Amino acid sequence: MPEGEITELPHALKKAEPADQLEFSKASGSELTEKASCYKGVFYNYLSIGMDAQVAYGFHHLRDEKPYLAQGPVANKLIYAGYSCTQGWFCTPCTASPQLRGLRNILRLYIKRANCSEWEQIQMPSSVRSIVVLNLDNYASGKHPWGDLKPDYLEKKGFVEAHSDDGLIEIFGLKEGWHASFVMAELIKAKHIAQAAAIKFEMRGGEWDRAYVQMDGEPWKQPLIQDQSTIVEINKVPYHSRMINGDS
Repeated sequence: MPEGEITELPHALKKAEPADQLEFSKASGSELTEKASCYKGVFYNYLSIGMDAQVAYGFHHLRDEKPYLAQGPVANKLIYAGYSCTQGWFCTPCTASPQLRGLRNILRLYIKRANCSEWEQIQMPSSVRSIVVLNLDNYASGKHPWGDLKPDYLEKKGFVEAHSDDGLIEIFGLKEGWHASFVMAELIKAKHIAQAAAIKFEMRGGEWDRAYVQMDGEPWKQPLIQDQSTIVEINKVPYHSRMINGDS
């Protein structure tokens, strides 16, 4: 971040040490200012930016403030649906321009393909309101939004068949709430954007002074400013897992 702090830091993120900030500065090829803040974290399943994270953020706050409302799966789904409607995912208010809801207005996407060291910019579809980076083939309580793609489609898009151990992460988009609902019901596929070995998001404010982000279901409000970019970089790194190694 060029300046400021994340006020409600999720458990998945930690403030980076000065040595980590120096490492990030060298890797990005840019010198960080004194006001800059860096954070590091690990996710196993997914990271998302946009409307789904905004709905999750609202739900988490309501659950903390009024835990008696979130008493089970049915109640939780009703609350999620309510937030989706009131926050404009199903219908953007007529007083607001629909384009202001599209992530393309605040976000640029860069990827590194397998066995490639150069960043490549990927055009963001104008209709996408939520972008999801998927490491495992599960999202939103076990759904499979990437889907089982046919060989001819994979070849046309330049994709390979997705596996959890292929060293790649899938990037897909969700449009309005109706599209997301059909994707979650597995009636249609999500908007396929890219497969990558590494990802970089560059976010900059303007009409928006914040974005909503979540990692493995932990949402937070990400401050944005217009003059400088906030960078989110995702890389595959070796990480000691207690679950995989069977440690107690």
